[in-house]
Amino acid sequence: MDRVRQPNWPWPQPTASDRQQHDQQESTHRGHLSASKRYDVALAAQVVRSYANDHGGGHHLKTRRIGALAFVLTFCASAVSVEPPRDGQQAFLSRAVFADGRVWLLTDAGQLSSIIEGEDRRVEEQLAEPTHDICVQDGKLLAITCDRDHCDTASLRHFDQGSWSLDATFQVDGEHILALACGGSRVTVLTTGRLVDLFGSERHEVSLSQPIGGASVSTVHGTSESVFVGFNAGEWGGGMRRIDRRTGNVKVVESNTSGEPCGGPLNTECDPVTGITSSPRDSHCVVATIGLVHFFPRGRVVEVCGETVRQIYSKKYTLEGFGRKASENDGDFSTSAFFGLSRQGSLLWAVGIDGIHKIGAYGTSTVMPIPKFKEIGGVYVNFDSPEMVLVLTKVNQRRSISGAVPLLVPR
Repeated sequence: MDRVRQPNWPWPQPTASDRQQHDQQESTHRGHLSASKRYDVALAAQVVRSYANDHGGGHHLKTRRIGALAFVLTFCASAVSVEPPRDGQQAFLSRAVFADGRVWLLTDAGQLSSIIEGEDRRVEEQLAEPTHDICVQDGKLLAITCDRDHCDTASLRHFDQGSWSLDATFQVDGEHILALACGGSRVTVLTTGRLVDLFGSERHEVSLSQPIGGASVSTVHGTSESVFVGFNAGEWGGGMRRIDRRTGNVKVVESNTSGEPCGGPLNTECDPVTGITSSPRDSHCVVATIGLVHFFPRGRVVEVCGETVRQIYSKKYTLEGFGRKASENDGDFSTSAFFGLSRQGSLLWAVGIDGIHKIGAYGTSTVMPIPKFKEIGGVYVNFDSPEMVLVLTKVNQRRSISGAVPLLVPR
């Protein structure tokens, strides 16, 4: 049997020494179980129980589901809200946004920095606490900050004209901050146990019907009625949850029309969700990207409307291996994996391992090649497009063998 040949990605990939250093750092990190991590173990146990109850009881869980839940337990046990600082951490980006003429970069260690377009330097922000997430509202950068190990009080700050201002604070009460989302006049903070909506000086909180583990939260998108949360656990899937803003009810969003293991279009146990945005077809719907590279690339774009999930786009990816080439009849043998999503008017932009896909009505698309990146302060960026900035992140290396993948950053 022929050896599988990895795809030839058009961006820098990790070297053997990079992987060895990363494995050593991860081993050291996972060897220390702090009080905050013990909280995650208990949290994961609740998630397992809730998941089992939602799917007919623990005695009826299939083998893969048990394996996936065991991974959630293990991964949560080794995770904190932000990773510890390490050498080379600047390339492990969990979020990137564009505001004030610069691209803002947030590592999964909570370090915030920026690159002004046209300048060849990356400037690190010196905030008193690690940054847990960022978003843009009315053209201004917002950041949620809190202590790394003892996060009791979180602070919402905004950056304007070269300086930071404090907008609001709230008690975290032993939970972990998972995400920050901006939309209209509302700023939403998601923790492992609550949804906190901030409207200027006003605040509305609702407890979640079940806790959410934060180890694999990859993307969050808010609508007027719901908050959609995407999870990327690599080969263990991840899927999507929908949180009711009014009641805090957490519901798994999934659909397996074939009934087969890992059947789609959206499978919690097998599909990492890497991006969520509003649907250009219907304002009540959202669109999500799925992407995984684990020996073979696999991905698609799906639309969620209420309880209905449907695939709206995928693209064959030719990959040689096992003595043959993938053909048009190979189903999901090899499809492009997608790692980012943005909406620009009536078009969806999805970044795949084979290029940037502009998806229009009825699944029509054009694919642009991935451009060349420029290294600035240890980060690879591209400012060529008037609509998007591209930034490479290595954060997916914690979950799969995909190496570095591009982030889409709308201007």
